[in-house]
Amino acid sequence: MALDPRQLRAFLSIVRSGSLGLAAESLHVTQPALSRIVRRLESQLGVQLFERRTTGMELTTFGHALLPHATVLSEEAALAIEQINSLRGLGHGTLRIGAIGSVATMVLPAVLERMLTQWPKLHVQITEAVEDLLEVQLTNNAIDVAISGAIPESPDIVQVGEPRFTDRYSVISSANHPLQQQRNVTLQDVLRVPWVMPSIEAEPRRQFNALVAKLGATLPRIAVESRSPSVIKAMVARTNYLGWLPEPLFATEQAAGLIKPLPVAEMATQRRFFVYRRRRSFMPPPVLKFLETLATIQV
Repeated sequence: MALDPRQLRAFLSIVRSGSLGLAAESLHVTQPALSRIVRRLESQLGVQLFERRTTGMELTTFGHALLPHATVLSEEAALAIEQINSLRGLGHGTLRIGAIGSVATMVLPAVLERMLTQWPKLHVQITEAVEDLLEVQLTNNAIDVAISGAIPESPDIVQVGEPRFTDRYSVISSANHPLQQQRNVTLQDVLRVPWVMPSIEAEPRRQFNALVAKLGATLPRIAVESRSPSVIKAMVARTNYLGWLPEPLFATEQAAGLIKPLPVAEMATQRRFFVYRRRRSFMPPPVLKFLETLATIQV
């Protein structure tokens, strides 16, 4: 049994909008015409895909079963068209990049400026997140490529490169923190005061905990948790809490005299980066072009 791409587009549009009328409007068809398309799909499958309610269209159990497959088929069709257009030299399409904060601020501007000079019609979307969220987004096809610290390879994700740049984590505090006035700051000094850190599920927090354990020390009290580097920096700049961030992420605040690193050598660690994509039979040209350009950039 072959599924009609038009029927799948109609099905997905109704799922996204939750309304037959809104879906018809987005597809530029009449509501009765869209209803006929859905009924034909349901007749072909021999099941009901939606419950028609006063609040809108809700998926049945059968609809939920179809949804991931319809999504994959629709995305693969779009990728095939994008690849053909790219090979024809049109350079159209969208490249969706996921990156951790250091890469997004330190590397991507130079890469994308060079890339878009050659492919000016390409549209780029950037998602900034930590490793565990990038892993989920890559698996769910929300992004095409991710640049981050280590992510475990899986049946869905494969590592395709290791850029030549790194960054370094440092302990940070407000510029007027009492420890900044201390001549020799030890590991025990910084672990005795409260901290602002990402949640326990985030890769930076796991790395921090592993480093403290490796040093044979006791973890500090985490007073505030946030995945946002902006929130962490604001808390550090305005309180006596400490943080642990890559240097590129607090360079602006350091230049402004709001935040300063603390000279604790044991806690200053280099971080390597890796590039990941979903496993698939072909690599879309925008992703290939991005990887080629990335390899030429030195930071």
